[in-house]
Parts: sequence; C-alpha cells; structure tokens
Amino acid sequence: MTIVTTSRKPVPELRSLAKDFAFATGCRYLIRGRMGLPEIDIIDPIFFLFSRQKGNYFLELSDHGSIKVEFVIPSFTVKERERPLVRGLRVNDLSIYERLAPYIPVKLSEEDGGWGAFDGTRSRRYLLQLIIHEA
Repeated sequence: MTIVTTSRKPVPELRSLAKDFAFATGCRYLIRGRMGLPEIDIIDPIFFLFSRQKGNYFLELSDHGSIKVEFVIPSFTVKERERPLVRGLRVNDLSIYERLAPYIPVKLSEEDGGWGAFDGTRSRRYLLQLIIHEA
C-alpha cells in the first residue's frame, strides 16, 4: 500500500492536507517523526511526500528511491463538501493524470485550469493548483 507522509516538522495545514490526500486515494498516512526517507523506502518503496518551502507547498512521488514527479502547489483551498464523497483525485491535465495513474486512483476531468481536487475527511473538499516542477 502506497504511503503518504510529510516533511519532519509539518505545519498543521500540511499535515491535514497529507492525511486527507491519503484518505481520498486509499493510501496509508505515516507520521514521519525522525524517520529518514531511506527508512520510509524500506517500509514501502512507493510514497508521496508533502513539504513546504519558501511559502509554497510541494508534493513529490518517489518510486524505489527515484523521484518520479514533483508538483509545486502554490495555492490550495478547502471548502465544505456539499455533494457526496468521491474517492480518488480528480485532475484536468492529461500530463498529471498520466504520471499519477499508475500509483493512485485518478480521474481525468474536462474542466479548465491546472488543478486537482479530492474529498477529505469531515466533509472537506480540497482544490489544489498543481504545477509539474521540472528540476
């Protein structure tokens, strides 16, 4: 089962984002604590890492020690979910869909804009701006 974790000392918003992402995608949320990335790789070689640097949030997908894709999340909003719970991540960018589909449930939406959406716990709906970060 794929793991979702955070940087070592996450701010509360980042921790909630990661936990709800894990819930929506059927992944296991792991409290990282003092654990290094190689230790997480031993537990499960495929994991998502949420972090925050210089005011931006980041989402990184690691597969067997290699970073497959990294997203910058310059902004996200959390609203109360008014419709029934939908599992998985919904994206409207084919490139994002193709990179994530082998790892988590992803649905391709036809709406405009570079975003991803998912439904979390406690009637929350997340709307994230996702930008593929090319290093």
